[in-house]
Amino acid sequence: MTIKTIIAIIILALSFTVSLGQSIDEKRMDRDLKIAENILNTLSSGDSRLRFSSNIESNYMPDYGVIFSIPKVNYIYATRASGTTIYSGSGNYVIATADDEDSDDGDGVAVVVDDAKKLDKNKEKMEEEAKKQLEEQMTVFLVDYADLIGQLKPSDRIVVQSRGNDNRIFYSGSNSGSKQSTFTAQIFKSDLIAYKQGKMNREDVIKKITFTTPEESKEIAKDLELFATIFARLYEPDLSSTYYISSRTLGYTSLEGYGVTFNMKLYSSTSDKGLHTIRTTGESGLTQEARNEKVNAMYPEFEKAFKENLMDYGRTIKSLKADETLVMKVKLTECRGCDMPEEIEVSVKGKTLQSYDRGSISRDEAVKQIIVKRKDR
Repeated sequence: MTIKTIIAIIILALSFTVSLGQSIDEKRMDRDLKIAENILNTLSSGDSRLRFSSNIESNYMPDYGVIFSIPKVNYIYATRASGTTIYSGSGNYVIATADDEDSDDGDGVAVVVDDAKKLDKNKEKMEEEAKKQLEEQMTVFLVDYADLIGQLKPSDRIVVQSRGNDNRIFYSGSNSGSKQSTFTAQIFKSDLIAYKQGKMNREDVIKKITFTTPEESKEIAKDLELFATIFARLYEPDLSSTYYISSRTLGYTSLEGYGVTFNMKLYSSTSDKGLHTIRTTGESGLTQEARNEKVNAMYPEFEKAFKENLMDYGRTIKSLKADETLVMKVKLTECRGCDMPEEIEVSVKGKTLQSYDRGSISRDEAVKQIIVKRKDR
């Protein structure tokens, strides 16, 4: 055996050992993320005026870290009738009168306004207070609890992002169209390690948290908006042959260095007096059992077409970098007792989309590089 051969064997053995050391126990990671989600929910309770819905989502991304997405709902209802404003922190109304202008029962903040100028002023005040409290809750989570997520490398990030597109401001019963900015907090695992080892105090590690409001720092990429409308159009009932979407666009969040995640909710049928109609095929008068059988049978065709559509239209996202990822998180139609997944996460690297767009690889080759993660029912 030659020296070169021996060296090659040693290098191969070492690389194999390293790859084993970097493997992730997915069951343990899933457990840690669910515990972390529960902590985020708990931090938003008590006397907080912010309410996170229970639908907090988390994802571990190899070579990037962990992302928590908070669909924060923070509704404000207001009317000038009798000088009264109603504010709802989570669907619970708090009504203020002239006698209790400063009242606050912990479920929301109620303020009295008697003209439009005061209404706008109080709106801004409430939005600023909500943002401040969100920053405080993110800070507590990242500094005190994020290190509970095991298996992360020092270079990995822990990111908490509020999905601002779930926030709405209403006045006098009509949607004003105002949105609070998407807000993101991020820290590196290495900073938490240094803090736990006593190499940094609490004030120092808090300074390591990066807070960003994408809408304030840069314009939303037009190609993301365009893709959101294109992909939604593909899954309207008249174009889709399987499942369909009920909205004309898709919600999404983006993170520099990671990529963009789009969210979809798909449906398959309507019902009337216990009988079902599959809208994309026109079949009607179906029992629940017959409906489920047909909807379940659609899934292989849906997944195949979905990956092809993602490749054909995902390449229109020119702002996605080669090392970033396009992710589609899809909640599938209800189908009790069916074999089809409850949710899927479909992802592809920017470099794959770019290679296909340039003609460097075929569509079939590109589709094979798409990753599909399925969540069973």
